[in-house]
Amino acid sequence: MPVSRDLAADLARDIVTLYSELAERLARAIALDLARGIDSPDWAHTKLANARRLRRRFQRLLDRMDGPMRERIGQILVLAYYRGSVEALRETYALQQSPFEKALRKTRIAALARLRAASRRREQALWRELDQIKQDLPGVEAIQRLAFTLTSRLRGTHTPILRWADDTYRDVVARTSLVDVLAGTRTRLRAAQATFEQFLTRGVTGFTDVSGRRWELASYVEMAVRTGTMQATVEAHADRLRDSGINLVVINDTPQECHLCRPWEGKILTIGPASQVVDALTGQPIHVNIAGTLTEAVAAGLYHPNCRHRQIAYIPGVTKIPRDTADPAGDEARQRQRAIERAIRKWKLRAAGGLTPEAAEFAQAKVGQWRDAMAEHLDAHPELRRLRHREQIGTAR
Repeated sequence: MPVSRDLAADLARDIVTLYSELAERLARAIALDLARGIDSPDWAHTKLANARRLRRRFQRLLDRMDGPMRERIGQILVLAYYRGSVEALRETYALQQSPFEKALRKTRIAALARLRAASRRREQALWRELDQIKQDLPGVEAIQRLAFTLTSRLRGTHTPILRWADDTYRDVVARTSLVDVLAGTRTRLRAAQATFEQFLTRGVTGFTDVSGRRWELASYVEMAVRTGTMQATVEAHADRLRDSGINLVVINDTPQECHLCRPWEGKILTIGPASQVVDALTGQPIHVNIAGTLTEAVAAGLYHPNCRHRQIAYIPGVTKIPRDTADPAGDEARQRQRAIERAIRKWKLRAAGGLTPEAAEFAQAKVGQWRDAMAEHLDAHPELRRLRHREQIGTAR
């Protein structure tokens, strides 16, 4: 199978799970602390005094997550680069009709497979292993740059996470106390529940990408990790093709494509110096419509976050170009599926943060309603697959 961002999609899941579990733990911790002693006249004063203690607890959670996060990032990026290299070798050696496994042994790229079992090793051991395989796989040193960039990006979420938890907790206490004094129409518990649900519905936000779009916490994390793994995979694939003298790729046809990458389906792109194109079967020069460079296509929207397209080695006279690939109706159906997933996650988080049994039961009932909506949508669109991991709290948009 040609290189694809889907090859690396599963690699992002562990990192996203770390942050997804964190979001749920924060919601549960705040809910439990708010509900404790809520009938006491000194509830507000006590809760404000607890805010600093809760912040220290959340900081410890982030500190404990930092080590596993940095280690896992190094591992998934190396594996993504490895996979991209293997897929390029599969293509080039298939053209030469050489046994694939023999080719892997000959190039010694199989040394990277050792990193599959490195999930529990220390970060220092991982980088020592990377140093050992640099000569086996030229270009892998770029992984250190990508790992540093991605780690810094994810660490940048920690301050907004703490701010969200701290501000949410304090605002719930303050607004609930105000209701007590001015309105007197609700119980303190119901007021706290209503206010907390407002924050849960918004989620941990404040993360902005280069295009100015705002993201929820785990959505942003998955976008960042998938972008990093995609870059490693695509770079490795292009590096190995260039090593084999192949400087052209074609973008495949992916159903339900979005408007950003639709213009690039079936387009031929350059990944190396442009030269005369020769038919691989006849050896004669032929004309090929080249849409631009891979770099230009990426800058124009190809391989955007969560893009499902892939690049294939283009062999003039051999590779078939996909035609008439547009599928806007499929994209609309897929976007509706994403919207239902967001609704399921929203109500699951509200159920997790329920301060009263009634609130939790109501939220859980809404989860069931949206699950039914998902089943109906998938029945109407059998080409879609249900991705249950995307229905879990904190997963991507």
